Amino acid sequence: MLNLETIGRKIALARKAKGLTQNDLAEALYVTHQAVSKWENGKSIPSIEILLELTTLFDITIDYLLDNSELASNDYPQMYKQFSRKVVLSKFLNSEDPNSNVENIFYLLNPSERKFVINKIISNNSIIDTKVIWPYLNNNERKVFLGVILSNKFDYNISNIYQFLNNEERILCMVQSSDGSYKYPVSHTHYNIRSD
Repeated sequence: MLNLETIGRKIALARKAKGLTQNDLAEALYVTHQAVSKWENGKSIPSIEILLELTTLFDITIDYLLDNSELASNDYPQMYKQFSRKVVLSKFLNSEDPNSNVENIFYLLNPSERKFVINKIISNNSIIDTKVIWPYLNNNERKVFLGVILSNKFDYNISNIYQFLNNEERILCMVQSSDGSYKYPVSHTHYNIRSD
């Protein structure tokens, strides 16, 4: 059985996520703002035609709208089933604490999405901590990211992630630090090369 309150709550959340007022949504769907209010308060349900328009407008699935279950804020595998990839990635990046969710989503991202997140960090347009994301990067991503750090294009003290670096990365840090091209000093205690 359909739960009108749950459907209404999902419509309201999707509307607010798009930055729309009830009047804006009513105009977009050619209905009254009272109709939108009734949906959101669980007093009625939109017609199937309007439900389909809502899925397009909000980039969500009809299953998500009509399903009685609520999604956990960090259930990214389920979110990818209900929303477009763009919406899920945006939700992650705009969450209050994306650092706490890196482990829940980063493995789900495709290469272009991973690159997008890394570029957001490098351009200081994200609050994701480099130390948090570093263990989830693949070798190529690490190489590029480390190159940006060591070229001083991203203001970051490598000492914060030194423990996560492999031998090749540590040697690169030693060279860059010793020739003065990297602005932060790398302590001689960091020069220990692992035998793994």
